[in-house]
Amino acid sequence: MDCEQPRDAISARLDGEEHPLPPEDVSSHLENCADCAHFSAGVQALHRATRLREAEPVPDLVGAVLARADTPRRREYEWARYALFAVALTHLILALPALLLGDSVGASVHIARELGSWDVALAVGMLYAAWRPERAVGLLPFAIALAAALSFTALLDVASGRESAISESHHLLELIGVGLLALVARPHRRPSHQLATA
Repeated sequence: MDCEQPRDAISARLDGEEHPLPPEDVSSHLENCADCAHFSAGVQALHRATRLREAEPVPDLVGAVLARADTPRRREYEWARYALFAVALTHLILALPALLLGDSVGASVHIARELGSWDVALAVGMLYAAWRPERAVGLLPFAIALAAALSFTALLDVASGRESAISESHHLLELIGVGLLALVARPHRRPSHQLATA
């Protein structure tokens, strides 16, 4: 066998192409032909060198990217999480008698338990927001609407003389909780002038 066919077969297979010469015939020829064995080693080295090479060095941009990343930070309002936790826990404790015992002044057992359920739900939501502040913004519209409605009806009842201001003062806890929830939900981002100079 001349050397042309085996060399064509070697080149074709390195390029991923089929060649009519069987691989075992090429191997047999390489065992008996030093020139073709040298050719095979050379083209394989060249093929590998052109396909695999060291990655070009790139600058380390990790610090610059992280400095400019627009991510929430645990920051100046961290205290609000702990305050929200305390308010929510207090609200939960005050709501449990109405929920479990139906104990609420001037309300039937059924109404007391329904009102207790709303108060417990709000307290649990605020506790969760204190634990996972990134979720606080989802609770905020519901909490604002509920606290505003309860406060509005409390004001109406006090104004009409049906309830005393002291008996409705527990709604202040809900308003404080909503204010803290708004602080916890507030996105804290780096000022734009810091981003520009990072």
